[in-house]
Amino acid sequence: MLHVAHLRVRSFSLDYLDIYWSLANGTSEDPRDYEFVVQWSSNQYGPYQAVSAPIIDGFHFRDTTVKGQHSFYHQRYYRLIIRNRSSQVEVAFPAEGGVRLEAPADLMALEMARQENLKLKEFNGRKVWVFAKRVSGPRCTACYDPVQRRRVRSDCASCFGTGTYGGYHAPVACYMQIHTPTEVTLKIPDGEVQVENTQFRLGNYPELSEGDLVIEAENVRWAVSDQITKVRKARALVRQQGVLHRIPKTDAQYNVPLKLTMTEAGDLLGSPDRNFSNPHNLADADVGKAIIRLFGPRDHEHQ
Repeated sequence: MLHVAHLRVRSFSLDYLDIYWSLANGTSEDPRDYEFVVQWSSNQYGPYQAVSAPIIDGFHFRDTTVKGQHSFYHQRYYRLIIRNRSSQVEVAFPAEGGVRLEAPADLMALEMARQENLKLKEFNGRKVWVFAKRVSGPRCTACYDPVQRRRVRSDCASCFGTGTYGGYHAPVACYMQIHTPTEVTLKIPDGEVQVENTQFRLGNYPELSEGDLVIEAENVRWAVSDQITKVRKARALVRQQGVLHRIPKTDAQYNVPLKLTMTEAGDLLGSPDRNFSNPHNLADADVGKAIIRLFGPRDHEHQ
């Protein structure tokens, strides 16, 4: 199979994006035996759809379908399908996710992001699942009125209140710091409403957008607000911070399934295991048991 080394997106125009790719060094197969198809998605997790016809013996494609799309935050992600013309065997590059018009992270940015993710995973973060909100695709036929061009109900089980069929992409597990919120109870004529807003801190992945769903290990669910600060080094994303709104338990987002096996759910712990152990001697710690297996018990243990 032909191997692609790089896939890049470049442009200095609002009317198009140029996608370039190159082959890996040492490739012995004839590139003319293969065809390339460029696919795009509004989300790095897909689904992807073809934006080009099959390209033979070419390494560039210009996407003019972006004309008129001037959003700061909604990006287009691209990937390449490499297909053998005789056997029709195909692979995707990259195998997961896609590339977009962005600056590559240099060595310092990569180290900054690594340390941020390590601190969240090992110290002040907890395991969460992020469901990216779908921003493109077919409208939900169960709750969206094409005449009024708006949703007519908010408790839809097909789109979970997003208006787009499916509602959210597949979840991404990561570690996030969620600050303790201030509990607010509002009195209304029919009773009371509980409101919680708080701050979050996340590494460089996954990149968050307004409306994304965050689920904690205790099934506390949050919506990412429109206030997101993305810290960058040389235009490469290093960490993210912003505001979360707690979702009421009566909202449709509580129907979004988090598919864990019985074993995964039973063994689930939001923080690292070692944060809950306090060994008083080496024999009680896993490392102490390993030392004893290697070097034998200490002298007083023979008595």
